[in-house]
Amino acid sequence: MKSIKIRIGNKNIISNVKLLESQLEQSIGLMFKKKGNVMMKLRKESIPYSSIHTFFCKPLIVAWLNKNMKVVDVKKTKSFWFYSSKKPAMYIFETTNMRTEIKIGQKWKILSDNSS
Repeated sequence: MKSIKIRIGNKNIISNVKLLESQLEQSIGLMFKKKGNVMMKLRKESIPYSSIHTFFCKPLIVAWLNKNMKVVDVKKTKSFWFYSSKKPAMYIFETTNMRTEIKIGQKWKILSDNSS
């Protein structure tokens, strides 16, 4: 699993984000984890492909981003529910940090873990 950082606009950086690349990693996401940040890149931008479940997950903040890395939807989730974006998404970000500030319309950039 590759580790990345996320820059939001020109300032906020979310560190220690695990990039989940395989379908198996993506289907597990943050299940059974007490804390963490993960980013998933989907095969194509869509609403159906970007649906998630929160079985065996603590409450999360989930952000869906389009192919241009712009946030198109954000939800605070409950355990054992299904969720999907209101708009087509290609990236899904999940975090257990319920204080993370994410807003629709934000532009994100992925940085390698050793970038600043």
